[in-house]
Amino acid sequence: MMKKIYFVLPGFSRRPIGGYKIILKYANLLASENYDVGIVYLESSRYPKYSWKWLILNYWTKKGPAWIKLNKAIQTYTIKDFKKSKIVNDSEDIAIATSVETVAPTESIFSNAKKFYFIQDLEDWNVDKDYLFETYNKNFTNITISRWLKEVVDDHTTGNKDAEYIRNPIDINAYRVIKPIEERNPFKIGMLYHKAPHKGSRETLKVIINLKKKYPQLKLIMFGTAEVPKGLPKWITYHKDATQDDTIKIYNDVSTFVSGTIKEGFGLTGLEAMACGAALVSTDYLGVRDYAVNEKNSLLSPVRDYAALSNNIIKIVENNELRWKLANNGVKTSKDYSWEEAYKKFKEIVFK
Repeated sequence: MMKKIYFVLPGFSRRPIGGYKIILKYANLLASENYDVGIVYLESSRYPKYSWKWLILNYWTKKGPAWIKLNKAIQTYTIKDFKKSKIVNDSEDIAIATSVETVAPTESIFSNAKKFYFIQDLEDWNVDKDYLFETYNKNFTNITISRWLKEVVDDHTTGNKDAEYIRNPIDINAYRVIKPIEERNPFKIGMLYHKAPHKGSRETLKVIINLKKKYPQLKLIMFGTAEVPKGLPKWITYHKDATQDDTIKIYNDVSTFVSGTIKEGFGLTGLEAMACGAALVSTDYLGVRDYAVNEKNSLLSPVRDYAALSNNIIKIVENNELRWKLANNGVKTSKDYSWEEAYKKFKEIVFK
């Protein structure tokens, strides 16, 4: 009997989220090779069970998110109360928790399966750190997506159970240079806008708005899932719920991509922008170090030092040769982050 592989997600998302994008891509790749794949959505608190909103949610989960095409062979499960829900499983099956809030449900629902914990960030925004570190010490195989996360997980894991490391990949065939780097407007900048404080979007936006005084021709293109910020100047374009095709066009339209992140597990958008030929100007947060090297393929500044971030943007804007060098090196860097390599390693870990 063929083993089944289940990915347990915190809930259904109608909007594109980086962590979901990675998980659903792994699910699609497995299903394309005829593995029996299931996606479990935990919906304990969103809507009352059997309410009309609950019925609509069930319809969405069966149909799948609009922002990514799921393989039709993938089964989906919507679970209201994980303590009362069971999915038939045995020791040959595999269950993968994908966030801190999915660890206990995965442990409960899949009591017999071989379990993994796919760790994509230091998720201390919803739980206290003592509980978070407890989740690293379950009877799961921990998998991390960046080097710094592996160090944190290993430092807080008892015994000799080191975490596995699979660095985040991108679709290097899709994320590519379409508009030549040398032909881009040096005054056109891109950024991700996010409401979460640890993303640093509000401060980054202020930096760029202040630079408009120095460079009247400056233009900013933003994308994200948050609502349009109030009072946004007309020289700033915002794409809400941008698709993959939308973001590829944005990355190719801008000369520089700016990230003022304070803390993040990896930072997919920075690598995607690199692959599309945008020079990366970023804070030196831990996740970005998996692909960004200061003055080689990016310009990095200390976290929360937005004056330094601003100065790095100025360097890029005023020096085409520097921008072209960083952008071209960034394209070369991105070629090493293929899905082919990540998927191969993923299968080696979960099927061994």
